[in-house]
Amino acid sequence: MQQQIAAQHIQADHQRRFEHARERREPRSQAYAALISQTQSVGTLLSAMDRSGNYTQDDVSPVLEEIVKLLRCRARVMVEGPVDVADSTEDLINMITACRDRLLVLASIPGAPPELQATPRQELIETCGDELGTLAEALETFVEAARQALDADGVTPVHSVLPATQAGSP
Repeated sequence: MQQQIAAQHIQADHQRRFEHARERREPRSQAYAALISQTQSVGTLLSAMDRSGNYTQDDVSPVLEEIVKLLRCRARVMVEGPVDVADSTEDLINMITACRDRLLVLASIPGAPPELQATPRQELIETCGDELGTLAEALETFVEAARQALDADGVTPVHSVLPATQAGSP
């Protein structure tokens, strides 16, 4: 009788975790898709700017606005979780914010880090261009973590809930 009650509790617990994971899947999916889309948008703008070589305030401002949107998307992913998915955005955001800082210097927009202001213009352009090369990798890392989180059913295997002395009992 105790084993039957324990089994029912286990089954109920599995069902609760499964339902919780199912309820979380849709908002997470939306947050992840928004981050992916916004990252691609920022990447496209940065690539176009890199090709054109134009770094005026008028050229840089739309990119900076899209980066702000990307940071908001990341904040939502941080809230939606899980932690490993939120953590997987770290490289992506570091690369984007480093590029943003360089754009501020290139366009002479206030708020640029002082340590970058003495950096030669061509070096700033090349560094941002190089970081664009890693954007796809950073995004792929996020996408993989997001897929795993969305595929998870929320039910972890239970090895044994019975005391060790009863585990071998018939």
